[in-house]
Amino acid sequence: MNENSFAFRLKELLEHKKLTLQAVATALGVSRPAVHKWTRGGEIDYEKLRKLATLLGVNWIWLRYGEEAQQGLENAAPVELPMTDVRRRYTAEIMESEARMKLAQENARIVTWEWNLITDAVTYSANVEAVYGWPIRRNDDFWPHVPEDDVAMMQKVYEDSIASGRPHEIDFRIVAPDSETRWISSRATPIRDVEGRPVKMIGISMDNTARKRAEEELARSEARFRAIFELASEGIAYIGLDGRWLKANQTLSTILGYSTDELAGLTFQALTLEDDLAENLERLDELLAGEIAMYALEKRFRRKDGRIIWAKVKTSLQRNDASGEPEHLITVIEDISAQREELDALRARVVELEGLLGQR
Repeated sequence: MNENSFAFRLKELLEHKKLTLQAVATALGVSRPAVHKWTRGGEIDYEKLRKLATLLGVNWIWLRYGEEAQQGLENAAPVELPMTDVRRRYTAEIMESEARMKLAQENARIVTWEWNLITDAVTYSANVEAVYGWPIRRNDDFWPHVPEDDVAMMQKVYEDSIASGRPHEIDFRIVAPDSETRWISSRATPIRDVEGRPVKMIGISMDNTARKRAEEELARSEARFRAIFELASEGIAYIGLDGRWLKANQTLSTILGYSTDELAGLTFQALTLEDDLAENLERLDELLAGEIAMYALEKRFRRKDGRIIWAKVKTSLQRNDASGEPEHLITVIEDISAQREELDALRARVVELEGLLGQR
């Protein structure tokens, strides 16, 4: 309920004069629910409004529209009421709400500000020094701490926002007194007067340094991972739980003879030699069931050109950080065909030598 509303003033008067809804209804010749509706913000016609004001002993313009309307139209003195329980409760609610908002604002390191476009005066919330590192009492206190590249960007954004009347969001840097560079995320909107002229800009700004640093570190980590992924001497792939090749590096494409786009339409089951598939699927079931953390095996793949190759395959499971549910497989594949050929040749030579010895 708005303190400057007809319903609020009516409730205060009823309490102050100790009038019940029924008493008012009887005096005005209306129903009790009608009076109750007025105290909840319902409309009241002119005739009943005049009767109600007379009953309560107040000016009907003040009762319906408030002090400003009464002073403007009749130049009458405002009606003053003592502090009532209604006003006390309302005031307490406002103070509690403001206290919660201030606490939340300070904990979130949110600065509120207002820029008068006519006088160039600025007003910042009391926590600006804690967030920015220095107090701001005028614009000259702010701009020297902003890098030149960001100054040009910000001024262009402000100009466009003021010209269009649209709100804006920007991220900019400031250099704190300890020489630390901080990132600030700001949202603001221009305010126009009744004639449509921009007169002020109001906004909020928040220290976004931690998120920006996390994003930069994540970007560096992703760049390092991409380099490792693409430059690795082994084939690396993300594989769906259904066996689809989700992502593969160039080394794996070379090993299997398929382009990455071609692999996307296939499964590892389709490329695994039939005699080796059962063992692979058994290990996969154990991995999905959480019985093992990873598995390694040697198996044969059928390349695109039809040639059979031997590979050492190591597979682990990536789970969702929040739910723990399996998301996809991470597989490293090493072509060991040459080693297998050497081993087969060595075994054949051993058998040959054992045969020669047996003939003596």
